[in-house]
Amino acid sequence: MSFLMQQIFWGALLPAAIAATLLFFFWRAWRREGVPSHGGTPLALAVGYLFAHWRIIGLPRSFPPVDSNDWLFVTGVVLAIWGGVEHFLNQKPLVRHLGRLVLVAVVSWLVLRPLVGNVWQGVSALLWIASLAAGWWLWWSVQARFADEQPGFLSPLILSMVAGGGGFILLWSNSSSLSQMSGAVAAVAGVMVPLTLWRLKGIAGAGGVAFLAGMLGLIWVEAIAFVPVPIWRIVAMAVASLSPFLALAPPLRRRSVWVVAALCVVVTAAVLVAVMVPTYRAYVASAGAYVY
Repeated sequence: MSFLMQQIFWGALLPAAIAATLLFFFWRAWRREGVPSHGGTPLALAVGYLFAHWRIIGLPRSFPPVDSNDWLFVTGVVLAIWGGVEHFLNQKPLVRHLGRLVLVAVVSWLVLRPLVGNVWQGVSALLWIASLAAGWWLWWSVQARFADEQPGFLSPLILSMVAGGGGFILLWSNSSSLSQMSGAVAAVAGVMVPLTLWRLKGIAGAGGVAFLAGMLGLIWVEAIAFVPVPIWRIVAMAVASLSPFLALAPPLRRRSVWVVAALCVVVTAAVLVAVMVPTYRAYVASAGAYVY
């Protein structure tokens, strides 16, 4: 098996299969009046992602971690737990927002503090950390809002597209490790689409989105801080992920779900391509080696 196929197998295909198996089990095992309970969704997604992280990057070598890649693994474990909390706090949005804010602030500080005094100096360091944490929290909260408004396959579909396309953008931005982890998020998010369309009546739910948006947000934060990836590329990917909000527009509320989904996919793909093309051209022109 070639190196590329090994990366795809261990970093995407097998994690997706693990997540799908666990989702199938959780959604079938815990049902209320024929409707599956989604409390186990973040755990299923986390196990798939953490398996990919273990096979591609490895386990953290110490605790607390000293490497930002290791923090991705630790955060994945934390988000598996927090996703369950968000699921059971589904009727308490304020508590969810505040808890999410605390989690983002703490993780951002722990991950980014090695840059304080080295790359970022003085007040600018605090501003950088606060800005990245605020952006992560805001984007995550917006994703959670849509998942509450429109449960179903559209949210994991678009997040999978953005994480997958973002993997190429990160790769061409000279970050192979973050690219692979973005691909792992895409894989575990993607398996939710056929399962939600099947007769399991599954949804991403608050917990599932908590894991997906939490992990993808931290990957983007690390990409900006450590690679560094130009901020406009990350912002563009974040904007691409907001296409599902088109479904809430009054003219589209009466349209078929398939029409709305197709429109969201086209818009998301167009934005991603608009970022990928110049990123790839810059990558080829620089012919640089991976730096992170």
